[in-house]
Amino acid sequence: MKILMIEDDETIVYGVKTYLARYDMEVVAARRLGDVGEEQIRSADLLILDVNLPDGSGFDFLNWVRSFSKLPILMLTVKGDEDYVVKGLSQGADEYVAKPFSLPVLKARIDNLFKRLGPEEELPEFKELILDRQSKTAILRGDAVDLNRQEFDLLAMLLEHRGRQLLRSQLIDEVWGFGDEVNDNTLTVAVKRLRKKLGPYGHFIKTVRGMGYFWEDGDD
Repeated sequence: MKILMIEDDETIVYGVKTYLARYDMEVVAARRLGDVGEEQIRSADLLILDVNLPDGSGFDFLNWVRSFSKLPILMLTVKGDEDYVVKGLSQGADEYVAKPFSLPVLKARIDNLFKRLGPEEELPEFKELILDRQSKTAILRGDAVDLNRQEFDLLAMLLEHRGRQLLRSQLIDEVWGFGDEVNDNTLTVAVKRLRKKLGPYGHFIKTVRGMGYFWEDGDD
């Protein structure tokens, strides 16, 4: 598990890093909010976020993260009063620990957090094509592919069931839901756009004439 920790107290960071390393948890630390961007957020499994930092408020940073990610967030602060707890949780934090804290308690909170959220879902990927469910982003050879929600969901479904034929009606129901405005042509156009946007990977989407589509689990 990769944990991103934003905390300016080096003693706390060292203690957390050393303790969690015993449980195969890698902690990557930053002292300032400005040192962390979307790439670091998307590559982490958990964010441990202090409220009071040298260059801003952890609450403002929490709102920014929640604008594009559902990454689990544990707030860490000396502010242990009820108002801060309520504010953090209401803005999207998943867990809250007040300083001073014991390392075993922090570890227990992390374990309970992931138990509540359920097992980690394996990200669909194929060669150099990876899907990030939190941000609904497709990454191809290191670059983001500009997909709308339906195109992303369609790609995710094809990758999750690669090598298996999916019926047109099945794809329409799963991606668009049950709507009168959606028909076979909607799916045809979406597949055509998706193939084009995927460039050299577009040919892996195979058509079963009159039936549906599948992602070819091949090498070329």
